[in-house]
Amino acid sequence: MDIVVTIPKSEYENDDRETKVYEQGGYEQFWQLRNRPKQLQVNDRVYFVKYGRVESSMRVIRIETEAAATCEVTNREWNGCLIYLDDLRKEQGPPVRGFQNFRYRWW
Repeated sequence: MDIVVTIPKSEYENDDRETKVYEQGGYEQFWQLRNRPKQLQVNDRVYFVKYGRVESSMRVIRIETEAAATCEVTNREWNGCLIYLDDLRKEQGPPVRGFQNFRYRWW
């Protein structure tokens, strides 16, 4: 089942940088959550809320529940449940108020 996550405003610049590098190729993207969404499976999509609406989505290619990784663009360390993603798509989804963690897709 697809999930929805909010990109914090403080991360917009990093997200833009990471997206630019991803679009050039040769870069793997991931999203970190506290816990694994029980209903999320490989090939589901993660929808990203930015600027108050669903702006993009990516396909889940693997889920690692106790992982650690370093973002090659920002050089920051992440650990916990890492959801690895590909197939970036621009979306024109519904307006959404920001929230923490994740929600299952409702539209």
